Amino acid sequence: MADEIQDIEITQKNFEEYFFDVRKHRPKPGQIMAKYTAVAEFVGPQGKRDIMKLMTMDKAHAACQVMTKLHGAKAPGNYRVCREIAEDMLTGMSEQEIIDKPYDFVVEFFFYTQREYVPKGNPHWETIQLLKYDQESGEYKCDIEI
Repeated sequence: MADEIQDIEITQKNFEEYFFDVRKHRPKPGQIMAKYTAVAEFVGPQGKRDIMKLMTMDKAHAACQVMTKLHGAKAPGNYRVCREIAEDMLTGMSEQEIIDKPYDFVVEFFFYTQREYVPKGNPHWETIQLLKYDQESGEYKCDIEI
């Protein structure tokens, strides 16, 4: 089994076979939770159009929630990106100029996976052991590995 794991190459194409988004999946026995964090650029035109539309509808809070839930933006970056887009709209930038402008923020995504699939020594990844109930003490326990 250990040899098989070493031979596995996880690519963008097969990523979803090994890492299961916690928003869409339940954990399977033996899986842990892995957190991926990185700096990203908000560059997608449709995502920016959605944020701009929400901002013009006076729904800034909803825009920040979209940044978090759909784009993985971690606070306070989700608020900052929305504020910067609103400021750019107020200063008279065109829709196309806003779409072309990159906005940096920190993304954070959580996945269920097997411990051996999480890259070791990679600063973008950390593992979180799912809660276990200790029947002897009557407490829930969790181990965190960085």
